[in-house]
Amino acid sequence: MGTPWDRPAARYLEEWVPRFVPYHLDLVQELALAQGQRVLVASAGPGAEVLAVARAVGDRGLVRATDASDELVGICAEQVAKAGFPAVKVERAGLADVGAGDWNAIVCCFGLWTAADRVEVLKSWARALAAHGKVGVLTFGPSDESDPFEMLAQSLRELEPNAAATPPSIAADREAMAKMFEDAGLSLVRHTVLRHTVTFPSAEAFTTAIREGRTWRRVWEELGPERMGLVTARFYDRVGGPTEPLSFEPAVTLAIAALPGAEVELMSRPSAKAPPLASAPPPQRPSRPPPDPYKD
Repeated sequence: MGTPWDRPAARYLEEWVPRFVPYHLDLVQELALAQGQRVLVASAGPGAEVLAVARAVGDRGLVRATDASDELVGICAEQVAKAGFPAVKVERAGLADVGAGDWNAIVCCFGLWTAADRVEVLKSWARALAAHGKVGVLTFGPSDESDPFEMLAQSLRELEPNAAATPPSIAADREAMAKMFEDAGLSLVRHTVLRHTVTFPSAEAFTTAIREGRTWRRVWEELGPERMGLVTARFYDRVGGPTEPLSFEPAVTLAIAALPGAEVELMSRPSAKAPPLASAPPPQRPSRPPPDPYKD
């Protein structure tokens, strides 16, 4: 069975992976992975983060990379083979497929938003963690009105209010992320916003990349070139014209969680202890035995 990513997979590799690799590398670096560890990379796509994880855990480690798209799995397997990492296994599988479990880390870059029930996915990940394991995710946001992604989406909402633009995003603020993890039995130990410069030679090159390499392709197909032409024209008005070069810094949220009470290692903190869940019941004091009426 195909996915919306099968057709644009190759163009995604060409257009988007090079621009977002720095974010992937930031997450892998912050997770402080060690040689010999076991890591699951869920929704691995073409595998940019897979290669970084494989380098971190070495030949004595184990990396299982999964994705729901046959084409992306094929591209990822090709990248792994070219890099010569024998400890990486690439498979077609859904987000909640955790394999044998006992993972030192579960990594997911921009893929969690594809899950209809994110908490259930996170619960499956929590059950599959080793005692001191970590879950590390990236998600777009917080949103910025000056971001070309948001300006294009706003243009679509104004002219085609009934069109479904992009997949729903995850609320990226610390409180919302902590609540999402807590609902799955995990505790947030790291939350930060990353920014790297992304450039396009023109606004038209940006919209072409969006149309060919991301899930916006479905929107273009549903509305057709004429209606989407009006949307892109409004977008060009916002950014200064179709030939205007674009340089911006998309906000991406990095979040890492662990089992409550677990001691985990991060790049920014060599020893971090995951806090207890806020919703956990308070510890019960031992009850005192009733007084003995026959005792003096």
